Amino acid sequence: PVDRTTSEEMKWLSTSGLTIVVVGASGDLAKKKTYPSLLALYDDNLLPKDTVIYGYARSNMSDEDLRARLRPYLEETKHSNAVVEDFLQLCRYQAGKSYGDQDAFGELAILAQKDEEGHSHGTSNRLFYFAIPPNVFADTGIAIKNTCMQDPAVGWTRLIVEKPFGRDLESFEVLNKTLAENFTEDHIYRIDHYLGKEMVQNLTVLRFSNTWFERVWNANDIQCVILTFKEPFGTEGRGGYFDQYGIIRDILQNHLLQVLTLLTMETPSILEGPGAGKAIRDAKVAVLNAIPPIELDDCILGQYEGYADDPTIENKDTNCPTFALIKLKINTPRWHGVPIFLKAGKALDEKKAEMRIQFKDAPAASFLFAGQDCPRNELVMRLQPNEAVYLKTNVKSPGFAARPIQSELEVNYDTRFFSHQSESNPDAYTRLIFDVLRGRHAAFVRDDELRRAWEIFTPLLKRIENENVRPITYTQGGRGPDEADEYVSNYYKRNEDYVFYEEGVSRKTEGETAPPTVEVQKMTAVPEEERCDIGLWGLAVMGQNFALNMASHGFSVCVGNRSSPKVATTVERAKKEGNLPITGSKDAADFVAHLSKPRKIVILVQAGKPVDDTISNLAAYMEPGDLIIDGGNEWFPNSIKRAKYLEPKGIHFMGMGISGGEEGARNGPSLMPGGPQAAYTMVEDIFTKCAAQVEGIGACVGYLGPVGSGNYVKMVHNGIEYGDMQLIAEVYDVLKNILGMNNAEMADLFEEWNKTELASYLIEITYKVLRKKDDQGKEGEVVDYVLDKTGMKGTGRWTIQEAAERSVAAPTMAAALDARMLSGRKEERVEAEKVLMAPQQAVAGDKQTIIDNLRTALNASKVCSYGEGQTLVSTAEKVLFGKQIDDTTKQQVIGDLRAALYASKVCSYAQGLSLIEAASTEFKWDVDLSECARLWMGGCIIRADLLTNIKSAFKENPSLPNLLVNKFFAEQLNQRSTAWRRIVALCVTSGIACPSLCSSLTYFDTYRRGRLPANLTQAQRDFFGGHTYERTDMEGRFHTAWTDAHMDIGDANQRVEGEKLQTA
Repeated sequence: PVDRTTSEEMKWLSTSGLTIVVVGASGDLAKKKTYPSLLALYDDNLLPKDTVIYGYARSNMSDEDLRARLRPYLEETKHSNAVVEDFLQLCRYQAGKSYGDQDAFGELAILAQKDEEGHSHGTSNRLFYFAIPPNVFADTGIAIKNTCMQDPAVGWTRLIVEKPFGRDLESFEVLNKTLAENFTEDHIYRIDHYLGKEMVQNLTVLRFSNTWFERVWNANDIQCVILTFKEPFGTEGRGGYFDQYGIIRDILQNHLLQVLTLLTMETPSILEGPGAGKAIRDAKVAVLNAIPPIELDDCILGQYEGYADDPTIENKDTNCPTFALIKLKINTPRWHGVPIFLKAGKALDEKKAEMRIQFKDAPAASFLFAGQDCPRNELVMRLQPNEAVYLKTNVKSPGFAARPIQSELEVNYDTRFFSHQSESNPDAYTRLIFDVLRGRHAAFVRDDELRRAWEIFTPLLKRIENENVRPITYTQGGRGPDEADEYVSNYYKRNEDYVFYEEGVSRKTEGETAPPTVEVQKMTAVPEEERCDIGLWGLAVMGQNFALNMASHGFSVCVGNRSSPKVATTVERAKKEGNLPITGSKDAADFVAHLSKPRKIVILVQAGKPVDDTISNLAAYMEPGDLIIDGGNEWFPNSIKRAKYLEPKGIHFMGMGISGGEEGARNGPSLMPGGPQAAYTMVEDIFTKCAAQVEGIGACVGYLGPVGSGNYVKMVHNGIEYGDMQLIAEVYDVLKNILGMNNAEMADLFEEWNKTELASYLIEITYKVLRKKDDQGKEGEVVDYVLDKTGMKGTGRWTIQEAAERSVAAPTMAAALDARMLSGRKEERVEAEKVLMAPQQAVAGDKQTIIDNLRTALNASKVCSYGEGQTLVSTAEKVLFGKQIDDTTKQQVIGDLRAALYASKVCSYAQGLSLIEAASTEFKWDVDLSECARLWMGGCIIRADLLTNIKSAFKENPSLPNLLVNKFFAEQLNQRSTAWRRIVALCVTSGIACPSLCSSLTYFDTYRRGRLPANLTQAQRDFFGGHTYERTDMEGRFHTAWTDAHMDIGDANQRVEGEKLQTA
């Protein structure tokens, strides 16, 4: 749509002619972007009547040949065939030997002049569009300067120059020097198509025409800013070109940085009219000057799995990043201290480009809403797909409750402005070419902007290339490296409960997602003899290995993946590993067609939306009686939703946990399936043979219960895994930092322990890790060079959320989760170490006082007997004052550690199994805890010898309320109790954190006591909130008038309706 002001501005349309030269007319950019945009302007009558469009390239062809090449691309647009044909008559062609062929450009100038002589007006303008690589900009510019410049008395000459504008600061300066020597900035329009997007051009209006906007647009109100670009596909044959530039040059240094300048600049002196282009670009340069060069420590770089498989990439060991997350800062009063993230990646889970501004927590919200979570407000401006702006704001939850929940105030441009009109929103290239015709510079990049942008990024790019910095490998179809999400989570608080609804689809921020859409499609028939027993979709390493596992046991497997190189890789692996019966497929239809009926499909893709997309894609070709099995780590309500959604179509659905990592997937994992019993029967024979096999126990797979139960058991498995790993890490900390043992000594000890009651997979890999020599040429072992930041994928967090939801205590696992979150705050901990004193620092020069305090504290807290306290004080004294610990004491501590580790591991399993039991009871799953223990005895990460006794405990008594009260385990824990306490006390007095060891002991001590101080807590609740209480000596609910101000509250039983009281 063209407004009145623009119409006035465009009077030159009827008073001048126009010659357009598209340099590089035979290339993809010209055919897909430049010519379709010119067609759009033509159809909207926004080109002068006297317009001629010349294509220039090196190909030898005629005018009609060019039109034939352009026609298929133009016919795909919304314009009628008649309009397309009329437009093509404007298009002509001039060939040259090179892009700097001055003779050819001279011929073109003669043709243009002849055209202009026939124009009905005295004014004729010339526009040159550089749809060519930057390495020929200079030669092309010189040729145009010497042959084709329009006489200023007749009209203007303008050049549109496409990115990339160099590879770094030096190459930019070389390129810019040649252009600057031949043209002024008034001639040059450096195009960055993101500056032509509706939502980017909307920024100045949003910011400076709304009274409320600028008042909150500062560091006082904004928590962080995140600019995101995501593509769901890889290089797809363009790897050779992309590998020369990478995602930082391709997206961050230009597109996202340009958007950021508009988002954060100060108010320009004018936004519309003469001088606006200079004012806006001056303001942008001021922001860029306030951004310091980016440090490598502020970056997370990634490369998607299989990137180098692109046949156009020559260097198969390339370190080119396909994903980058960069944190930068703007040193201005408005933005000081606000973390700003630029994030871009290929082969991710969706197509999206957006600006996301998260505001700070509402003041005193926790107090005002009685401790309820109050989500942070966010302003989201989506550039693609479907340009929109929405404000995530808090509203009252529906119904009787008054909990703040998040909704959105949204404007979708297509539905708001164009759903009832014949017009559509012009694309970025169309509006930018239109700006050039009007002589508007505001949406184009000036040379000083580019120079400063390269100054910000070049040091980082040089370091990545010179130091061969290796990117983190990430799975295609996901969110990118896990480390990126973990890094951002230190600043950005994700609302886990928020669901965004759009066009009938709901998308949860994380956790629950909407069920997929299913539309039946046709496919080509495949002969029965060519069909496979089972299919597997999703060929990251886990998927490849599980497919090869099934094929190794004689089952024919059809494999499929969103990107075809992974299919070829898997088929090749199958040939090398013994001509295993694996068939590759080219797409979803071909994949499903190659399966015997009833079809059985395992999918192993990233949790959340990728699962929904995969189900939608595959189910479109499936029939009633077929089965889909999701083998990923998925939030169990999602599996329940998907099963319900597929049920009307008659497609079975199962959620199955798979444990054992990449090695287990290939050689025998632990499988935890949950779904219809009939569906499990369909795959029971396959899974029984390919699961881990334990002598005397059998295959580590078995039917657990209805849909959701398998995911739940796997979730708890991972929670126990968190706890077990943290316990081992705490023992390692004591051995290293209290007993002073080196890696070799610790490895020997763990290997010895692996022959005792502590025997387990995690103990086994611990001594292997400790012995591994550094593989980067440094002295010592790898473990000492590993950064002390532990990653996580979400299952541990889900476990603790579920424990709270089911009123099940899980302190060991919760402490392990807390430890991981604290480990992620590495920078904060490094600074804290400088100001927070360890025990040695706190008591320097006051040896006797600390010894007295230790003895008093230990005795007063009744941690251990007097004799044990003397031993403990003596040990702590040696640690605090740097004395050598004698061998007798050292051996006692080692023995105590072994006891404490075993006892804590038992508590971790007890908590996890109690959680499974609580969920099984609530959801009526009827999960057999003895069977859970059996499935975990082989193949999985938490396999351990003690599972034999756990299995027996629940086999003997399926109604066992808690593992701790089983006779065997009660005796084991009682025997180790004193040693356990000594270790926790030693850690506390030595300044060694032991959150999971300590939490396990607290769990044990709390559970073993018949009377807790919870009576005081409940009395306090009744005092300040009238919550009532129960008594030990009579039935019913009671309320006490604790003071004269306390009034009668009426029926005490009604006061606790809805309150969750754990009585079981």
